[in-house]
Amino acid sequence: MGYVSKEEYRENVETIIDFLSGRYRHIEKALDQGMKKASEEQEFEQAAQYRNKLKAVRSLLERQRISNAPVGSLDSIAVAAEGIDANAQVFQIRDGVLQDRQSFYLENAGEREEGEVAEEFVLQYYASAIAVPPQVVVQRSVSDLDALSEALTERRGAPVEVRHAERGDKRRILELAERNARLALDQDRLRSERRRSQRIEALDGLQRDLGMEQIPMRIECFDISNLMGHHTGASMVVFEGGAPKKSDYRRFAIRDSVQDDFAAMAEVLSRRMAQYVKQRERSPHDKEYDESFASLPALIVIDGGKGQLAAGLSVLEEFRALGVTVVSLAKRIEEVFVPGRRAPLRLPHDTVELQLLQRVRDEAHRFAIEFHRGKRDKAMTHSVLDELPGVGPARKRSILQHFGSPERFLRASREELEAVPGLPGKVARDIYAQVNRVR
Repeated sequence: MGYVSKEEYRENVETIIDFLSGRYRHIEKALDQGMKKASEEQEFEQAAQYRNKLKAVRSLLERQRISNAPVGSLDSIAVAAEGIDANAQVFQIRDGVLQDRQSFYLENAGEREEGEVAEEFVLQYYASAIAVPPQVVVQRSVSDLDALSEALTERRGAPVEVRHAERGDKRRILELAERNARLALDQDRLRSERRRSQRIEALDGLQRDLGMEQIPMRIECFDISNLMGHHTGASMVVFEGGAPKKSDYRRFAIRDSVQDDFAAMAEVLSRRMAQYVKQRERSPHDKEYDESFASLPALIVIDGGKGQLAAGLSVLEEFRALGVTVVSLAKRIEEVFVPGRRAPLRLPHDTVELQLLQRVRDEAHRFAIEFHRGKRDKAMTHSVLDELPGVGPARKRSILQHFGSPERFLRASREELEAVPGLPGKVARDIYAQVNRVR
């Protein structure tokens, strides 16, 4: 539009970069000089704009200013550790202003001292950090300052001083970071303890409400997913102690000849029970041993209503004889169907036991959908791409990476196919003709 010159536009961009990079004193100085120059040239409207910008910047920075003294630009890093838990705080100071504060929860499985945790954290943090400041202040428990300085200097490409803060504002900033780390660690542990307490309460509640002989420490949930009867898949998710155990999740492909969800559920549950019998006969040292299938669940939750539960019960007699409780959870009004009860069990929505059942069911649904989507996407592209001359595995990967999804590939125009990197024009046109003939 011609409202601003290229030079003025570039200057605005550079100012924004300075601001986001923390070069606040440079910004203040530039705005102050611009205001004075405009005033001397009697450009009073422009001078007023500079003045307003300067006032806004100073107002913002004063609220974030850590110290009136020129502490410069540095990162202050503190770690608090207790048992297997730790928390690290990073205070980014730029021109004496707190630009950002980051908090990191750390696992300290070896229960190492705070100094060791801090040294490892510093190296990991700056390995992926966008920028390394000229100075990093750490706690006195960090002893190997020279090695850290050498590593960060190499990462920055310029000298970096890693030091302790003995006194003054830098010491005060580090103490603030230490207090924040301790507070964050205490809050993390409190939240973890609260979650653990809620899980125990939920498991106790399920044992009571379902009339179980034992606490359902291991819960397995099964869900079926398909599209118009095709690409049917099933999921098995596992919760132990009320928390997901993702290493024990399993998926099942269902034969296309299986016509409905009831039959599919019966098939997958019968296969689950058969796997239990098979795995129990194997040694844990056997390479084909599957710990998840070898484990006996206390509770099996089936996603669905009476029909799905009946299908499951028809093939789970051996499990039930071993004390496994089997129920189903219907989505519509969250009814729990229990064998031997004519009426469904309706748990209050604010109870932790129903919320746990919902979490288990929703996780099974998510896992099943993910599996089904993968099977569907593979089927959508197989018949089109794999039957074309000139399209091998490498070109197939290139095409799918270029478009991002099978759906987007199937909607592509001829020109879009010809634009795929490394794909000859004739092959692209053949693909376009084949796709549109198939559709």
